[in-house]
Amino acid sequence: MARLNYMDVFWFVPNLIGYSRVALTGVAVYSMYNEHPALMFFSYALSELLDAADGHYARKLGQCSKFGEVLDMVTDRCTTTVLLTYLAQIYPSFALIFCFLISLDISSHYMQMYSQLITGKTNHKEMDANAHWILKAYYTDRRVLFAFCFGNEAFFLLIYLNHYLSSFSFYLSFLFTLVAFPICVIKNVINVVQLYESAKDLAKLDAANLNSQPASIAATKTKK
Repeated sequence: MARLNYMDVFWFVPNLIGYSRVALTGVAVYSMYNEHPALMFFSYALSELLDAADGHYARKLGQCSKFGEVLDMVTDRCTTTVLLTYLAQIYPSFALIFCFLISLDISSHYMQMYSQLITGKTNHKEMDANAHWILKAYYTDRRVLFAFCFGNEAFFLLIYLNHYLSSFSFYLSFLFTLVAFPICVIKNVINVVQLYESAKDLAKLDAANLNSQPASIAATKTKK
């Protein structure tokens, strides 16, 4: 079997799917700011559906990679941030809430990825026996993970779409928005739990490292 080089990783099938998600996000952003709501809705929704496809083919083809994992997470964070930023513009009364959700989304996922990697996990979705039960339920069943991620994005996307709809179409979309709302709430509660648990894991690691050092060195470091 031929040895792989870094260019081969760039051409993995799941990473090609990832690039298509980046392109679709670009289309969605263009459509958003040029007020083409139909094109924005379908390009954004398709990007979110492909979020499940890249992981599926990575496992099926044996093409899991750190590059693909980071590409997926960065695309997710950037896509959500752009949409929430635009929602803050068209719904200025709720701008503070959208800004808070952006901060929570980015900080919780960064903290989770960093804490998992620094404690020896292979990726941010790997859960051990001591993990919080909410995070284990969320990350260990891919159907649950997809349902909450898609439902969360669907809620934001429907809020965007409702801004442009009228009469019957608005009421129909509003019903779907109400269905997606509790999913969005639960997803962001999970983000809060994830932020706290990953911060706790890092603090535990710090405490263990300090306790393993001579008392004089540990005391000096804690004073800094």
